[in-house]
Amino acid sequence: MAKIIITKDNLLSPAEFKAVLEQTSARSSTLEDVLGLLRELVAFEDEYNLATDVCYARFMRGEMGDQLPFIMWAGQYESYLEAKQEIANQLSALPVAA
Repeated sequence: MAKIIITKDNLLSPAEFKAVLEQTSARSSTLEDVLGLLRELVAFEDEYNLATDVCYARFMRGEMGDQLPFIMWAGQYESYLEAKQEIANQLSALPVAA
């Protein structure tokens, strides 16, 4: 997920801010992030014949070892959960039509 952090030390002009915002939006959206992460998670599940949530629970208990694919899988799952939560937060902030 792309983030723009602006502080008093890096203030942008309105035109610069708009350009950065457009570049960031063009590169990524939360929904696209979730879909990309899901594709990667499904690939891991297919390769190891194991559900992601099961693998993650076992990984967190130290049962999967420290092989790079499992570390990456766990990281992708955490990113997926964060992106999914971000979507839920955005949806809950929308006004409800009466």
